[in-house]
Amino acid sequence: MKNKQPREAQKLLLEYRPTIWRKALLETIPGTGDKAMLACAEQIRLTQELAQSLRQWSNKQLGEKLYWIIYASYLTEQQPANVEKTLADIAAMYKHIPRRTFFRLKGRAISMMNDILKEMA
Repeated sequence: MKNKQPREAQKLLLEYRPTIWRKALLETIPGTGDKAMLACAEQIRLTQELAQSLRQWSNKQLGEKLYWIIYASYLTEQQPANVEKTLADIAAMYKHIPRRTFFRLKGRAISMMNDILKEMA
């Protein structure tokens, strides 16, 4: 049976947009503690650094594709409405990827980001 626990990289990716919005909200509230702002900024920085690390991977062509999959799925300003919208966004930025390949590569990218997180710890 597969482990049902969310992986750390996936948690960071899923929390990316809410963290961006939380940071923007905190910036508008006078007297907001630096600790809350710093935590948001650190989480955003770490998520972006992990995504960029895919681009630096030794297989540049695949690394670029993995980056765009993560970008279109999690890092765009607005969350895509569905998988078809995500695939259309990827096609506009990179090139067409079949649906089945998208899910396989997305899992691979998250797994790679997880491995990078483990190395950082």
